[in-house]
Amino acid sequence: MSMTRVVALLMFLAAGCSDPQVIRVIDGVPIEGRFIRYEAYAAYGRGLEAQADGKLNDAIGWFTEASRYDPKSPEIWTRLGSAICSASSSSTPEAADAFDQAEQLDPTFEPLYRARARCALASSNLDAALAHAARAVALDPDNDDGVLLYADMLERRGKAEDATRLLDGHLVRHPASVSAWRARYELAARRRDAPAMERSARILVRLAPHMSAEIGRAVPTLAPLARVDDAIRQGNIDDARKAARQARLPPAELAVRAAAMGAQKLAREQAEHVLGADPASGSARVALASTSDAMADAQAVGVALDLPAGVRITPLSPLARLVFAELLVRHAERDAARAFMGSVESDGTNDPVFESLRLHLAGRLGASPPGPLSNFASLVERGRRASLR
Repeated sequence: MSMTRVVALLMFLAAGCSDPQVIRVIDGVPIEGRFIRYEAYAAYGRGLEAQADGKLNDAIGWFTEASRYDPKSPEIWTRLGSAICSASSSSTPEAADAFDQAEQLDPTFEPLYRARARCALASSNLDAALAHAARAVALDPDNDDGVLLYADMLERRGKAEDATRLLDGHLVRHPASVSAWRARYELAARRRDAPAMERSARILVRLAPHMSAEIGRAVPTLAPLARVDDAIRQGNIDDARKAARQARLPPAELAVRAAAMGAQKLAREQAEHVLGADPASGSARVALASTSDAMADAQAVGVALDLPAGVRITPLSPLARLVFAELLVRHAERDAARAFMGSVESDGTNDPVFESLRLHLAGRLGASPPGPLSNFASLVERGRRASLR
């Protein structure tokens, strides 16, 4: 036998020991893959049609036939398991067997774990559903369907904050995903998070104008201060300043508000901006002192509380008084904080930022004694010493 024939025979025997390979062109790129019989394609296609039409028993039959012609396809076994689960409205041994077959063929086949998650959910097995959904996202973190499914499982498990972080992270990577923005909008609606609803709706309408009528009816109209707070939370000082102008919020009060909300960088930048133009702004000085203290910048705290000679500090707003009292509390100056707060009560506007800080301080200090509010200037030196300890 010639050497050429020996080589040809060896190649034939090697091919006979493995699946025959074919070249398919996908998006212009030639990709080598398993040979799949036409009968498997045909049965699988008819199974998909039956499943889409809700004819689940027919779909099971067609997927079963497809698996006979192509028993090494994880996709066929996954579809079969999904159809069996849907037909019985729960996980069954037959569905589990089909899923197991798919996993043995390819344990990294991401759609398998989404199907398993949905099947587990149909059986009210939320822990298993959560685990399968997490596995799907781990295998393909950029897949919209997997991320949305996992977010849904997290919310069902009582982990709405985790679901929010998951969706927000996905949207950072995929800002044009309509389905992800829709999920974010709906999650915000269930959590009654009006700023997040408005932001998601605004982007959704831009990406998918046909949704504007549906989305627009459900989006709450935010109060002007809520728009300011949303921009502060986003850390966007330009948007915050624009929203503050629309809300008729003075520039110094924007700094105070950011400080009260814990947005230290924005508060400091805004306070320094105000004091550059108006060194007498008491509210801006409070904002700068509070945020600098939170950022452990003792020198900046001293600058904020070092009143210029001959400059008369402008009166503080009620929120600025609370922010300064909170600064005193941080340094155990509770008596000074109580005296400074005086009889500060709700300002009657139902401002959530003011109320949150007021109630926080009331819990730390106990009931404030009645009487007039103490003078800011008379406490600055004591506050400066306390903050620089």
